[in-house]
This record gives sequence, C-alpha cells and structure tokens, in this order.
Amino acid sequence: MTDRQISKLEMYKATQQYLDSQAATWNAVPIVTQFKNELDTLLEQMAEHQEAKEASQVFLGENKVELKKNVAQKADILNDVLEAYASINEKTELEQKAAKTLTDLFRMRNEEFITALKELIALLEPELENLADYGVSAAQLDELKASFDRFLSLNGQPRQYRIASRQATQALEELFSTSIHCWTTDWTKC
Repeated sequence: MTDRQISKLEMYKATQQYLDSQAATWNAVPIVTQFKNELDTLLEQMAEHQEAKEASQVFLGENKVELKKNVAQKADILNDVLEAYASINEKTELEQKAAKTLTDLFRMRNEEFITALKELIALLEPELENLADYGVSAAQLDELKASFDRFLSLNGQPRQYRIASRQATQALEELFSTSIHCWTTDWTKC
C-alpha cells in the first residue's frame, strides 16, 4: 500500500470504530445504517486486497536462498558418495566431475547452480544401482529432484510476485477512488 492509501485506510477504520462504539445512537437512522454497512463492506474488500498485496510481497530472497542451501546440501551428500564410489572404482573422470563441495555448489550463481545440478543428476542416474552399496537410494535422488524442481519454480517467481503486488495496489486504489466518490459526493450513487 502507498502512504496515502494507508492514511485513508486508517481514517476509514477510525470512522468504523467510532460508528461501532456509537451504534446505539445512530442505529435507529436507516440511512446511517446503510452507509455503515457500505463502509464495512468496503473495508472487507480493502482487507482482502491488502492481504493479496502482502501475500504477493513475500520476501522470496531468503526463501530462495534457504531452498538453494537445502538443495545444495542434498546434492553435496549424493555428490560426495558418487565421488567416493568413483575414487574406489578408479573412475577418474567421474571423480573429477563429482569433486564439488557444498560451498562450491551454494556459492554458484543460480544459472551455474542449475547447470551443475542437472549435470549431477545426469551423473547419478546411471550409477544409482552401483551406489546402493554406498547407501544411496532412488528415494534420495527423487528427493533431490523434487527440491531442485521447487528451486527451479521459485527461480522464475519474483517478477510474477511484483506483478501481483502491483495489481493489488491498483485494485486498492480503485476501491479508494470509489469510496472517495461515495463518501464525498452523492451518497445515493454508492
């Protein structure tokens, strides 16, 4: 919400609170009851749009970072097992490809991280049967893939959230414009 919208919303809520506290006085006046009901409805709509705006402004950076760290940890465990398997079985090329640490993975830019994870999954899949003796299961690989998929879906989300936030702000502005017209001009048109 903009500062102006916040000020108006506070004014509307103060008006609602005052009317609620003085209900016995104005309850017998039908037109005031009608306007009070309209104000309540308007505030409910504004609350819904405000919730949509707040939901659209979820701070993705930390969630995305936490998810990346989680994916990197899962990948590192499987990567280390793959590296150990390659070393024991003298598969030098595979060992070199699996030589990434948790820090290496986590510090990569997102584009590099995505590429590295895809490569790791491609290395793990054909060796899964051989890695069973090292405690690696298909379920662990599936869990890594699922976490990685969540990261991939989050990776493209910030722009969508900014759009949703802007739409919610515009919807609030329309409600405020309508309410200003209703509350400052002809009460019967609202």
